[in-house]
Amino acid sequence: MEEARALLARRETAAGLARLRLLSDAGEAQASALLATLHALGASMAKDWPQARRLLGLAVEQGSEHARAQLEILDAEGDPDRLPPRHRLCETPRVRRIDGVLTPAACGWLIDQARGRLSQAATLDHGQTTYNDNRTNGAFAFTTDDLDCISALARHRAALAVQVPEAVIELPQVFHYSPGQEFRPHVDYFPPGGRTQRIATFLIYLNDAFDDGETWFSRPDLKAKAGTGGAIYFANVDASGAPDPLTLHAGLSPSNGEKWLLSQWVHDRPYLG
Repeated sequence: MEEARALLARRETAAGLARLRLLSDAGEAQASALLATLHALGASMAKDWPQARRLLGLAVEQGSEHARAQLEILDAEGDPDRLPPRHRLCETPRVRRIDGVLTPAACGWLIDQARGRLSQAATLDHGQTTYNDNRTNGAFAFTTDDLDCISALARHRAALAVQVPEAVIELPQVFHYSPGQEFRPHVDYFPPGGRTQRIATFLIYLNDAFDDGETWFSRPDLKAKAGTGGAIYFANVDASGAPDPLTLHAGLSPSNGEKWLLSQWVHDRPYLG
């Protein structure tokens, strides 16, 4: 199994996929589940949700409770292309809310992936990773090895909402805020002239058992949040594609309870890390 993952990581996809299929045919549940994830992501093969579900079912038959839990969540989610209506919250900057992007069960799954793996969230300062008092919340950044069919579904729904190909979306991160933790006013776009630009931010609220804790836009003083499984998303650039300073925003602290978010940044071209 590790051998096949290593082959895929080095982009030796033909050999890696062939090895995964052999392991799956031999009854290896982890291989079947990994093939399911690749089909859900459309990574190294065509995106195929029915095939992803079939392979998860095979992994269940091969003894994987991890696959069983994913399959139950996908059953509750229904059509992967299901997307509720958008609500316009603001035009300058462009901010939208969409309810019910994920079911509570899917949100709980994503929280569980991050719980116990949080570290202090970082900020970028002229391309350098820094840690400071401007951002005190916790974060967990998914790697490709952490992805599964549920995180693939969150990525798929974000792409549908923003109407972009999934290849331009960064790997997801889970953010956690306890009372007193915050992310002070900042922008998500990069300075012009780089190799890529974050054109949008997509935030799924993974829970709502807290008070306050909104995403606050200082101009025009808009506080936005969603219920469990709902999303707030906004453009980081204006209609011409230039960075929009009106997107200055903050992640406010909950006054009680814990706030969990899934963040996915959208780029203007395929994102390679």
